[in-house]
Amino acid sequence: MAAVASILNSLKNGDELPMNVVNYMYENGGFLLFLNFPEGSEFGIDYKSWKTGEKFKGLKMIPPGVHFVYCSIRGMPRIGFFHTFKSGDILVKKWDRQKEDFCDEVVTEDDIKEKRNQLKSLDSNLAPYPYENYRSWYALTDFVTPTTVERVQPLKGRITAQAELVSLETKVMENKELRIEGAGSNRVDRDHPVRTRFVDQNGLPIMQIREGYEIRFQDIPQLRADMARIGIEHSDRLNSLLRQFGEDWKQLLAELQIAFVCFLIGQVFEGFEQWKRLIHLLCCCPNSLGARSEMFLAFVRVLFFQLKECPSDFFVDIVSRDNFLTTTLSMFFANVRDSAHAPENLKRKSAQFKAYLTRQFKWDFECND
Repeated sequence: MAAVASILNSLKNGDELPMNVVNYMYENGGFLLFLNFPEGSEFGIDYKSWKTGEKFKGLKMIPPGVHFVYCSIRGMPRIGFFHTFKSGDILVKKWDRQKEDFCDEVVTEDDIKEKRNQLKSLDSNLAPYPYENYRSWYALTDFVTPTTVERVQPLKGRITAQAELVSLETKVMENKELRIEGAGSNRVDRDHPVRTRFVDQNGLPIMQIREGYEIRFQDIPQLRADMARIGIEHSDRLNSLLRQFGEDWKQLLAELQIAFVCFLIGQVFEGFEQWKRLIHLLCCCPNSLGARSEMFLAFVRVLFFQLKECPSDFFVDIVSRDNFLTTTLSMFFANVRDSAHAPENLKRKSAQFKAYLTRQFKWDFECND
């Protein structure tokens, strides 16, 4: 398997899969049966999507590991899910035309055996995994593990670009034990003759994502009032966040990667917001550059591939709108350059990354503030 993985990672666009690898992946890859999906709709996995034909019933030869499957009909927002495919795994989903949503097909062990016996007859209805894009996908998700997926994936099992929203008032009525700090009381009694409605400063209902549909990103420690005098040094917040990850910095970077995928491919704006929050935090910890240099070296690499792989017309215009990335990275590059503790390899990689971004996107990192 190690030799096969090496071949898969070395593939470039346009490369054909060697026949021995094709045979190996057919026997050892995963299968996704996606039944009853409408013809002419968008269906995708990882970094590739297609318009489906009338015979489409799923995918074959999916490499073991974490993948993101998504779909959209009639131009509607994408809905998708992360799944960790094991060797020989058969996952069955069924499209519900009435609800315009997918659901898990209830299958027993006997059903799986039967479907495995049917794979040969279904072969012409199953699209092969797009190996020409596997290298890009791996570069975007190499820190993401099954643990990351289990922790982050919504409890309802789907990630949607069209959030399932409910008013805060409805949410409180559905869960009377819910307490929202500063939101007021929802109880009607002698002391509260008029029910308090949950509205914002413009008088509009406060909306929240319906329970079970939230992407369960890690909460980032808030900036304390006494941190104002520290300026851009937020290592205390970083250390607190890392403790939530069990001191595993690779899981922090995995969250950075999965948030980016949720935005870039899932088209979920909350992924973009979490991605921004994590980048800002990591760029503002000059006192940690020495002690956590391995993490910051990996951070530079993760960000390099994210900006390298994303289509400029979809992403760069968005991040350029408020210029957060150039401003935040300016602080990071200056912190690394001026640090007495950052190792030379981090300084070199940081300078190379800065030169690449300046050349590729014409961004100016020479800020005086």
